Amino acid sequence: MPTSLNQRSVPKSLSWSLTIDSTIVVVNGSMTIGSVMVQLVNRLDISQDFSDYALWWPKANIWLINTKWTLDQYGVQSDAQLNFTSMHKTIRLQLPDLRILSINADFSVSVFAAVCKLCKDLGIRHAEELSLVRSSRIQNMNGIHERRTSPRRRRHNIGTLNRHNSMGDSLANNTSTLSTLFSPTTPKLRSTAAIDRIDSSINNHHQRSVTNLSKSLNNLELNGDENLAQTPITPIKNILPQLIRPINIIEKSLLNSLWYDSSRSIMEQNTVENDLVLLRFKYFTFYDLNPKFDAIRLNQLYEQAKWSILSEDIDCTDEEMMTFAALQLQIQIHSSQVSSTSTFMCSNDDIGHEYDNGNDYDIDRALERLQDSLLGTKTTKNKSTNSLIHQFSLNDELSDYLRLFKPRRFTLKTFKRYWFVIRDTQLTYYTNECQQRSVPIEKIPLKGCEILPDVNISSKKYAIRLLIPSIDGMNETIIRCSTVEQYAKWMAAFRLASKGRSISEPSYETERESILALLHMQRPSSSSSSITNHQKIKFDIQPENFVSTKFVKKYKTKQLTERILEAHATVSNLDCIEAKLRYIKVWQALPEFGITTFVVKFKESNKKEELLGIASNRLLRMTMTGDILKTWWISRMRSWNVNWENKLVTIEFDGETIHFLPLYGIESKCIHEFIGAYIFLAMRSTATMSDNNDLLQQETLFQRLTAAYM
Repeated sequence: MPTSLNQRSVPKSLSWSLTIDSTIVVVNGSMTIGSVMVQLVNRLDISQDFSDYALWWPKANIWLINTKWTLDQYGVQSDAQLNFTSMHKTIRLQLPDLRILSINADFSVSVFAAVCKLCKDLGIRHAEELSLVRSSRIQNMNGIHERRTSPRRRRHNIGTLNRHNSMGDSLANNTSTLSTLFSPTTPKLRSTAAIDRIDSSINNHHQRSVTNLSKSLNNLELNGDENLAQTPITPIKNILPQLIRPINIIEKSLLNSLWYDSSRSIMEQNTVENDLVLLRFKYFTFYDLNPKFDAIRLNQLYEQAKWSILSEDIDCTDEEMMTFAALQLQIQIHSSQVSSTSTFMCSNDDIGHEYDNGNDYDIDRALERLQDSLLGTKTTKNKSTNSLIHQFSLNDELSDYLRLFKPRRFTLKTFKRYWFVIRDTQLTYYTNECQQRSVPIEKIPLKGCEILPDVNISSKKYAIRLLIPSIDGMNETIIRCSTVEQYAKWMAAFRLASKGRSISEPSYETERESILALLHMQRPSSSSSSITNHQKIKFDIQPENFVSTKFVKKYKTKQLTERILEAHATVSNLDCIEAKLRYIKVWQALPEFGITTFVVKFKESNKKEELLGIASNRLLRMTMTGDILKTWWISRMRSWNVNWENKLVTIEFDGETIHFLPLYGIESKCIHEFIGAYIFLAMRSTATMSDNNDLLQQETLFQRLTAAYM
């Protein structure tokens, strides 16, 4: 129909040429991405399945995934250069046991979704605990910052290994499935100066010959039918000198910033096909670790723990190191005896008391006590059960003589003897037992306190460190026990009280027995002196394969061999699964376990640099030498936010607000993601985070807590 004079005509959208790879497509701004792709495929006239292809915009560094969006909505104009490429690409994925797989990964989805898919293919449950780490080229900037090392940690200079001379690259062009070693738990920085700049953009790949060291590691080659639940035995002495470790606290902090951003895709973070990417456990809270279903997960977790110990990524005492060595020896003995017909044995042990199966036990015991009270009778299952129930029903407090010391500046370390009583979650102490009914010297609320062990088996030192939160920071109190049994009772009571639980619960006895078992493992066995030369030859002990470099330099080979075999006598009755679980438990008991540190500047502080430590349940303010100044519990956090322009992080707790700024190029997004992820992981026991929930719902919740909103 003719247009009236008063009616305006709507102009048509102007068409323009868009270059996709080398093909020119005529489009307009109102065209959808789906229409552009259809037009492009018709122009190519190639008989091929393009269902896995999508448009990638290199200049904007984004995928054009939403096919219903228009070019105008994405901001694509005529000067844009787009690529039509597959969304799934091959990467070289290094597992925590240092084996490398050639595997297809989705480059178009978030890293969180990509890791979930990878872990599902590998048979690893609870993929939210893992993430990807960059394997980056290290560029030395010759900084002038002074090196600082923790007093508990003395680093040794070792050989340098970077992105361009790694063993992984030396096999980059093999036609077979890649398998070699690259680094321990996380890639390690190495430079002669204290400040390094990390260049994560790696665009060129050069062919390299296979080194002699790589040839000696061919036994780690992963075939399609090989079991990821068992890692082949490899001479660690050939690998350890090639591992790169941080020499100061700044380098360690920079390493913690190498994690991929979980809210962005792999492609958007400067990763190309065939790049080496590391899969690691990022968050140190292991939910529902069940040996019946988690054979691969348990083995990979054990391997990451083992490499963190051997590479001195986490410090430990002599007794603890011998325990680790003995358990590693026991695991290797079983691994060498595993046949193709062996089956995976189940174990009732579990990691993390907050996720154990003790609820069923508590309910059964409660029903039995209720039945006894109503009927006036007692169940007659066995004497131990009856005595245990009787003990829990009567003894709701623990009391004994202990020694106490409160560290102060310029004071001698002298312990005074007091009568201690713990009831529910409160600790009180008196001058002697006769004054228990009078006013106590001090009352200490234990709920929310940090409980740390301070044990030395050889010197018979059994102490417990209490870090009590206060307005001025963390007040430290040291309590010393006389015997192993006394230490186990009080340590179990303190741990339960710090979680708001009392010793009247059945889990107290389980906790006490677990502590006793760990201590007995570290105690020298009386029968160890009867070890024959035949047994030593059978085990073929090479101590440098079982302990870190620090202990190899500290002791002679014969001394190490004898101490490892002595410790092994206490764990020789464990099977492979029990030994791995025990290894992980001892690893979790270390004071430095699970603390990720970053160098920051607190707004109200006069100090230029301090450390922010992030653990599963708390944030720590630490000196540059690793001493804890203050602790904030995540359960008491009200809110946190980030100013993305100046990178200032603000966290509000009950009655206190802190502000800090990350230093040395560390992104605030990395710290923000750690805090949000630990809150996400703490919600897994709720109904909304059950295993039956949709993965998309879990990813949405994870992104709400960790993603950056610009």
